[in-house]
Amino acid sequence: MALRGQRIAVIGGGIGGMAFMNSALYAGLENMHLYEAAPEFTEVGAGVNITRNANRVLDAFGLKDDMLWSSSRNPPSYMEYRHYRTEEYLGQIEEFGEPRSRQIHRAHLVEVLKKKVPDSKISKGKRLVAVERDETDDCYTIKFQDGTESKADIVVGCDGIKSRVRQHLGFTDEPIYSGQMVYRGYVAYDDLTQETAELLRKTVNFRGPQRHVLTLPIGNEESKTDRVGIIGFMTEPLEGWTSESWLAKAPVDDLYEHVKDWSPAVQEIIHGLRKGAEDGKILKQTLYVRDPTPKWYSAQSWQKSGIILIGDSVHSTLPHQGQGACMAIESGFALAQVLSNWQSADTEGAFQFFQDLRKPRTDKITKTSYETGKLASADIPEELWSQTFSPGAVAERMRWVMEYDLLAELSNRLSAVDASDESKTSTASSIPQVARVV
Repeated sequence: MALRGQRIAVIGGGIGGMAFMNSALYAGLENMHLYEAAPEFTEVGAGVNITRNANRVLDAFGLKDDMLWSSSRNPPSYMEYRHYRTEEYLGQIEEFGEPRSRQIHRAHLVEVLKKKVPDSKISKGKRLVAVERDETDDCYTIKFQDGTESKADIVVGCDGIKSRVRQHLGFTDEPIYSGQMVYRGYVAYDDLTQETAELLRKTVNFRGPQRHVLTLPIGNEESKTDRVGIIGFMTEPLEGWTSESWLAKAPVDDLYEHVKDWSPAVQEIIHGLRKGAEDGKILKQTLYVRDPTPKWYSAQSWQKSGIILIGDSVHSTLPHQGQGACMAIESGFALAQVLSNWQSADTEGAFQFFQDLRKPRTDKITKTSYETGKLASADIPEELWSQTFSPGAVAERMRWVMEYDLLAELSNRLSAVDASDESKTSTASSIPQVARVV
């Protein structure tokens, strides 16, 4: 396979970067190295919900047991909805099939993804400064803030919504504020009444006008990782944001002001957040999104080198369908498989194939997640609010997301290209040939 031996530099050790590394090892790629800006792997934020479509990929890596050790197990439903003030049951969305969704702390997810990646293939404390083209050797020189440099033929940018690799490709667009802030924290089950603790062993969405509080049953009792992940989506003007970063800390009282007249269970959540926060603060994040990017890569057909983006660096999405991490996992898996199986030296052809495979899905998820957020934050009169909400309609909007099988589509698409190439005769040697994924 013509691209298997290329030197691959992965910039960013988050979920997308680690998913690519796992997929590369799974696919037989060996000449790759990951560079992480932080001195240690730490993931801030609340829990994350990994849904069926991404769990299929993780299970293919052989990570199922490690995931289940640190995540919730067999949730009774995908999501249950409650009225924000009365706690009235509004309905639920059932799971979309096996493997079921898994709720896990982001740091534990990165630990799971890191487990199979050799330490020799990871460098920490490597903050990217520049990526420079070396025309003589048809490769790139990667420069880091600590003064060190590295050479690579293929650069994979997995460095998030504020991606430096993206900037190197010449993109000057800025992320767009969605209109919502999100408060993130944890509550110990011991800090809840028995009734509320039992309720929050499920994924519960307390729906209110222009805002909602989502709770995730993170982890499990056996591994002593169980707690409630709190994600409060609140409509706020950006003018009130004073931090220079997209992520900061805010007093629990700021969230309380939004929900002070909500149900008793939500008041217990606020009490638990206060009890668990030594400084009285929790994480607060501005929710940004990008318009779909027309081209994800830089490469020429005669080169065996190039730069490509995956994850939030190119298809960032709002969390209203729970797909940010899942899309990074899907894309990380797919890119490594394409690079491993591409038989010609045409890097541009491999990158274009990957983009054609992934972009329609990620563009649609970016759009529908934005629409779902707008529906959740709609300014609907109080007396009409509960009638306008239909869990069944939400489930149908999400079904295509969850039931997607990347492994099947990737195999079919690669096989189709392979079959097309085999039908060529006189020009066959100039057409990229792709081996089937096994």
